[in-house]
This record gives sequence, C-alpha cells and structure tokens, in this order.
Amino acid sequence: HHHHHHGNNDDDVDNDDDDAPEAPLLRAVFAETNTPAAGDVTPSQSLLRHKSLYNLGYRLVGFPYAQPPLTTVDVNATFDDLVLLVYFPWFENDAAAGAIAKLERKERSEDEDGGLIMERYCPWFMEEQRHRCGGGNDDDDDDDDGDDDGSRGDGENSNTVQMNVNIPFGYVEDFYRSVFHCNSEECTNDDNDDTVGSERIPDYRTADYYKFAHWFAHDRPDKSKGVVEVSLRSPTMPWEDCKDRLKLEWKEWEERYHHCNNDLYGKS
Repeated sequence: HHHHHHGNNDDDVDNDDDDAPEAPLLRAVFAETNTPAAGDVTPSQSLLRHKSLYNLGYRLVGFPYAQPPLTTVDVNATFDDLVLLVYFPWFENDAAAGAIAKLERKERSEDEDGGLIMERYCPWFMEEQRHRCGGGNDDDDDDDDGDDDGSRGDGENSNTVQMNVNIPFGYVEDFYRSVFHCNSEECTNDDNDDTVGSERIPDYRTADYYKFAHWFAHDRPDKSKGVVEVSLRSPTMPWEDCKDRLKLEWKEWEERYHHCNNDLYGKS
C-alpha cells in the first residue's frame, strides 16, 4: 500500500482559467512506504520494495515523517513506521545540475523529456536551484559544522539535492487540516464548537507528532536552514527512518528551551 500524494501550493487553486500559468499547482509528488519496522514483510522483501520504488523514480526525503491520524478520534494516532519519498527520477552523480542549466538556457532539444518531467513533477527542485543561485550563498555559511552550503549538490556531494522544508511540512499540515475539518485559516479557537456528531474535534496542533514536525521545520537550531536533503542513492539496505535520531535531538531541545519533558512524542 503505497500512497501517492500531491503536495500542492499553500492555497489550493482551482486552475480553471486563471491567467497565472507561472504558479504551478504541483510542487512535489510524494509517496510513503513502510519501513521494516512495520513488520508486514521480511527485511529482504522490504529492501526489494524500496529498490523497486527507487527504480520507479522515488527518492528518500530526510524529513521525519509519520502518517497523521485518519480519523478525529485520537489526535495522536499516527502511523509511524514509514518514510517519505519524492518523485525525482535522477540518479546520484546524474547531470541534474546540467539538466537545470539547460532548462535555464531553454536548450531543451537534447533533454526534452527530462526537462518536461522536471518542470511538471519536480518544481521544488527548480525552486531550490533558483533560490540557491539567486541568493548570495557565499557568505551564509556561518554555522560551525564546516560544510560550505554553497557547494552542496555539486562535486562529491552530488548524491543529494535539497528541498524547501516547508513543502513536506506543508503536506503534513494539509493532511491534519483535512482530517480535522479545518477549511478556514484559523482552525480552532477556544470558543470554536467544531463538532462531528457530538464529538468535539481536538486541535491537531496539540498532537505530539505535529509538534515534532513543526520543530523540525521551524525551530531546529541552525541545522536545516530551511531545507531538507533528498538522497539520490540507490538503497543497499532498506531506507532508514530518521525519526528516532531526530526525536532524541528534539527532546534535548525541549528540555533545554522549555524545561518540560513531559508528553513528548514517542516517549515510552
């Protein structure tokens, strides 16, 4: 059961005959797949499944992903044994950057299909390239982990590309909003009597996983700089879930900044 998700722009536009073709409706095509921890298949079958998805063009997104609840009964009923994938049918050391350069120069003849695929299904990559080329990248590497952010994605690091972290986070938020009946900007006020039958719908922003994902996208100190890595490597072991490692970091952050380590996501 691989679910395909289309990450749309923040406001879902009905593209009837808007005179704005520049704003693409689609920013990314996501899929989710079970990790071996889900236990539905053996680890070797899990690897085969992940390799098959890789061959279909899906790449691992380094975003801590869980599937939000499908009903409003329990705001914390996420399904956790998953990783998030994005459609980006290029390989490590592939000429993704070359394809971009050609697109920018409108030289599409050689790579007609590649260019069209990238424009149609991978606008997030174009966005990030434009953002990185356009914004003076040379002077913003003031973190102390020593890697020069301007060089990521080229040279020896061409096995990853970057995506704006708000795209997968926005997908998670849209998922919550659709399940928890939020169609307006302000979802739940304290005086809001949003009910289904006699049930009062909980505020999804109180959910442990939502708070965790929000921390990763917005509050994680200096680490992500607003982007998330997409790995172009072919899996030799089943794709790894980054949540456990990040949860530890989140708990430390919570304790340091909020001194309240109760009710943290995944605390056993």
